[in-house]
Amino acid sequence: MSTTIAFLGATGGCANACLAYSLRSGYDAIALARTPEKLTTQLLSQPGLTQDILDTHLRIVQGDARDIETVMKTLIVSEDEHSTTLVSLIVSGIGGTGELVMTKASPCDQIPMRVPTIPHISIPNPHITEESTTALLGALRRIAKERFASFSDFAAVAPRVTIISGAGIKKGVKDVPMLFKPLYAALDIPHKDKMQMERLLAGEQEKKESLLCGGVVIVRPSILGGDHKIAEPGTDSGYRKLRVGTEKKPEVGYTVGRALIGEWIYREVVKGGGDKWVGEGVILTE
Repeated sequence: MSTTIAFLGATGGCANACLAYSLRSGYDAIALARTPEKLTTQLLSQPGLTQDILDTHLRIVQGDARDIETVMKTLIVSEDEHSTTLVSLIVSGIGGTGELVMTKASPCDQIPMRVPTIPHISIPNPHITEESTTALLGALRRIAKERFASFSDFAAVAPRVTIISGAGIKKGVKDVPMLFKPLYAALDIPHKDKMQMERLLAGEQEKKESLLCGGVVIVRPSILGGDHKIAEPGTDSGYRKLRVGTEKKPEVGYTVGRALIGEWIYREVVKGGGDKWVGEGVILTE
């Protein structure tokens, strides 16, 4: 298979599941990871994956997804003085790991205590997806300028981008059950970061002469559950229970498994090419 997929945030449950399905099916992949050992351990825990498969089909780039040079290394399959070969697809599962916060520091410096506040999800870096998306677009821009004779040459091979966002992001789209409205309100900080990621890519899609990617697929899952573990070969993953909606025809659900999100991206974008979903906000729920 000639398709090579780049993975950002590959240790996250959804992206890791997609990577595992792709490797198990013989696709080549380049994954960016801050801690390669963690990624390797996760993948070797996946059913049907072996060290031989990883050695044959996976290249791991160590580094930070917010660093343009590192991202460039992740997107370039090979190059010489005459040509540069890029990945065909980019799957980004980058997002901050949050915790529920119910208190805040006292507004009075003389009172060393925390006081109650509106419950919300806090993440260490509330701009991680915005910063990594900015770096991704910067890396694509530099590759187009430095590695190709003309922008049209680059545009002919520009990789398709799939991002994992979240339900409840787009105003006016009824994809959140009424009972879960308070929970989604607590996700305000990470959702603002995801919204900025979507805005950056939407702005990119509005361009014509300088478009940096071959289309964008936005995946908006319900509240995520489960882990990265994919189904054993030949067994039922529960994929038939997955419901798929769009902004124009949304599906409303409570939760969805991370591994099912990864399987959908694998089936529809890696294997299927994703043409049907380019420009869509795809709502996935069980």
